[in-house]
Amino acid sequence: MDIRLATSDDLPRFFVYLARQLKENGADDSVPFQPLSVAESRLNDEMRTRFTQGIDKSLQQSGWRRMLLAFDNEQLVGHIDIRPYQEAHTEHRVLLGMGVDKSCRGQGIGSQLLNSMFVWAALHTDCEVIDLWLLTENQSAYKLYQRHDFIQCAQINDMYRIDGRSFGYTMMSRRICS
Repeated sequence: MDIRLATSDDLPRFFVYLARQLKENGADDSVPFQPLSVAESRLNDEMRTRFTQGIDKSLQQSGWRRMLLAFDNEQLVGHIDIRPYQEAHTEHRVLLGMGVDKSCRGQGIGSQLLNSMFVWAALHTDCEVIDLWLLTENQSAYKLYQRHDFIQCAQINDMYRIDGRSFGYTMMSRRICS
């Protein structure tokens, strides 16, 4: 497994991977991993723009984003990214997003991506805390984050009504150097 920092040259391949992943969101009545309906679960221009603009910004600029990509025999099989909050006085915290290709889940790639991001963030940023939000019903993701010392900070029951189903939203946090 090769995990490395993404560059703008990686974005075309990343967007193909992300589009494929988003098509799986909530498909076949599975628990969604994004708060999007099945009809909305597609790569759109706004998503492309956030990644494209964020990856080229320095860590001192508003809207930066850093992403690590996991490759298995040159095939993109997972990603993890951090980005700053937009609110003032939150420079010590970042938001995390991640995903692993459906065909590769359960192989420890999520754990490798998390550990790699903890190391990268500790070495390259002044951030102290990583936060994330996930749909409460996504218990496999919840358990993964728990195993990596994320602590549940908040839960909002019935936050979303997606495709006629109710979903909660859970916030978890972890110190970068714990």
